[in-house]
Amino acid sequence: MNTIAVVRIVALLALPALAGCAGVAMEGANVTKDQVVYDRNLPAARAGDPKAQYKVGEAQCCSLGDQQGLYDTRAAVEWLCRSSAQGYAPASQKLAQIYSGDVVDGVRVLRRLAEGVSGRPEDRGLSYAWLRVAETQGAADAKSDATELWSDLDDAERNRARQLLAKGQPLPCRWEEVFTR
Repeated sequence: MNTIAVVRIVALLALPALAGCAGVAMEGANVTKDQVVYDRNLPAARAGDPKAQYKVGEAQCCSLGDQQGLYDTRAAVEWLCRSSAQGYAPASQKLAQIYSGDVVDGVRVLRRLAEGVSGRPEDRGLSYAWLRVAETQGAADAKSDATELWSDLDDAERNRARQLLAKGQPLPCRWEEVFTR
């Protein structure tokens, strides 16, 4: 075997390890960014600013367990519920995303892998209803997201969505209201 072939084989064998290192470095940068967003917006969020509440909720979203450092799904949902209740469409759309079970944004390789292994609770009928709320609040792509989700729902999920939207009452929002099991 020539030297070039040996170098190629070694490089191929080392690639997964290097990808893991890159994933750790990228995730570390994301955690740092999220912490800065959280710290900068927390005072305004506590004062009731819906955009700041959204940013704090998004920065805290989402942990694979109940809580992992900055990431705390229940706390994130709490902030997003407060923001949405004030009519802030991105918060309603983020709630839809969370309740669909798809909580990892962007290129977060390690978190996506861990989420795929651990699974996420979901209520896709509620997710659809939150997308409809986001649409009425003015979220530009909520309608297309809702249409796409609707086509993936089974009959039971569609019935749940219809019931939630027909009630004329606020949708279940807080984690404990949705996932009581």
